[in-house]
Amino acid sequence: MCTFKLIAVSDYGLYRKFGGNGTLEEYAEFLAKLAAPGKEYLPRREANERGTDVPVRKANGRGKNVPVGKANGKCADASVQEKFPKRPDMLIVREKNLPEEAYLELFGRIWNLLGTIKGPSALLIPHTHLPTAHKTGCPSLHLPLSLLKTYRREPAFSKNNNLLSEVKHIGVSIHSLEEAKTAEELGASYLTAGHIFATDCKKGIPPRGTAFLEEICQSVTIPVYAIGGIHPGNLHELQKTNAAGACMMSEYMKLEMDIAENDR
Repeated sequence: MCTFKLIAVSDYGLYRKFGGNGTLEEYAEFLAKLAAPGKEYLPRREANERGTDVPVRKANGRGKNVPVGKANGKCADASVQEKFPKRPDMLIVREKNLPEEAYLELFGRIWNLLGTIKGPSALLIPHTHLPTAHKTGCPSLHLPLSLLKTYRREPAFSKNNNLLSEVKHIGVSIHSLEEAKTAEELGASYLTAGHIFATDCKKGIPPRGTAFLEEICQSVTIPVYAIGGIHPGNLHELQKTNAAGACMMSEYMKLEMDIAENDR
């Protein structure tokens, strides 16, 4: 039986909206700690209301990302708990509003910080920027389907296709059954399918719902992760489908990292 995975998706704007302060360097530290093992989290707003500082311990040693198992997206672990927050199994660094140079700097900082953490950490995945994966040596990458098509099919982008051959784990965002099948044909390792529930990120656009998610899961042989409007209160609805897991953005961007008493 495969394990239902949780994926954190980053957004600097939401991080700041929910009370995160500081530079991109401090944001990189936040994301690295989010991906680190042995942490407990508190909603940032609750911590601020209590007027307390949340202690964070700097970890030492080296750690490696945990590779994603060969789940086929056809099962979900019934033991998924609604208790949240929980350390994500994967962290997709998706920053649409950052220039590529700034993105490379941000991702590089996170990549290096995770290298100082003892024990395994969440699988770190850059979004969109193939050069970032190449320059950091990251074997994972998440792409919009349109970009994957361009790399695979356009001769002018053959150099990028060669770079893409270095990537061993390619995720693709899809929004229809046709897109899901195309992405799998083009070598996607997993899919994110959405948006499943209503979300402020897609105001005015009706959600596709869990029936859509179930159809995608039944039509491909690679893992499918739900995205869009997902929070602890509706995770149980996703367990009824064959989704391999779920992506959350807002729920992770509003957190503060704390240290468990037995981990001090």
